[in-house]
Amino acid sequence: MQISTVGAMELRQLRYFVAVAEELHFRRAAARLHMSQPPLSQQIAALEAELGCQLLARTRRQVELTPAGAAFLRDARAVLADLEGAAGRARALNAGLSGVLRVSFVGSALFSIVPSLVQRFRQVRPGVSLELRESSTVDQLRALESGVIDAGLVRSPLDPPAGIAIERIATEPTIVAVPTDHPLARLRRIPFARLAGEPLVLFPREQAPGFHDLIVTRLAATGGASNIVQRAPETLTIIGLVAAGVGLSPVPASVASLALHGVTYRPLTRAPAAELALVTRADDSSSLIPTFAECARLAHADAATVLRPPVAAGG
Repeated sequence: MQISTVGAMELRQLRYFVAVAEELHFRRAAARLHMSQPPLSQQIAALEAELGCQLLARTRRQVELTPAGAAFLRDARAVLADLEGAAGRARALNAGLSGVLRVSFVGSALFSIVPSLVQRFRQVRPGVSLELRESSTVDQLRALESGVIDAGLVRSPLDPPAGIAIERIATEPTIVAVPTDHPLARLRRIPFARLAGEPLVLFPREQAPGFHDLIVTRLAATGGASNIVQRAPETLTIIGLVAAGVGLSPVPASVASLALHGVTYRPLTRAPAAELALVTRADDSSSLIPTFAECARLAHADAATVLRPPVAAGG
């Protein structure tokens, strides 16, 4: 029997019948249901009238299931189990204990908070499936507006579209990846102004518009020009190009965990900070969003040592 075929039959009548069928005694079933016996007998009679068949054979001494009653008991139990399962799933989803959370992130976040964030979220919400994908800041905002994702980790500063909430999660220094044989690699700290005129490997602007413009504008303010010789969307590709001697690259400090032969990381003085922000839909009422945001804040604390700029690092 499917729930949709119950018709005028009430679910409480199914529960009453199951209790009587399992106890095979009206008084004991009434006590189990915390009700008196006469109303229970009336409900069972009404159920039989609705079905047009006898479910229970009654005598003064005993109650037995008829063949129809035995078949109906199996279906009634299945209906009640399905209903309880559906109710449990709905309650779990409403409480944020189950469901799916779709999250995008900029690639460089993989070297800072994403690993710890995913671990923390899975610990507190083991029943929730995380769908993770790497995407540019611009693409994340579009996906968020269209409902393709539920949350994003983007590089700020950012002027979000209407209806998009933004919260700064992490701030880390900007350092520079330098070919190991480059003259600047001999310095312990490199003034940001020294990057002006140097061949640079940079990410496309749509990857992180705010951070990109900060770097370019700050370089222009030093009186020099940006000499971007190569663009690459993926952090690993950028560092690989630095190792190949194509150019230098200003990157978030957490990228220094990517040790690659031929690359040296150095702190940059007077460089703009690299910020990571959480973006969500402002009208999203899911209880998963506050939980995910709290896990992101804690993940930033976990990554505090990673986010310190290297005094000397290289290959």
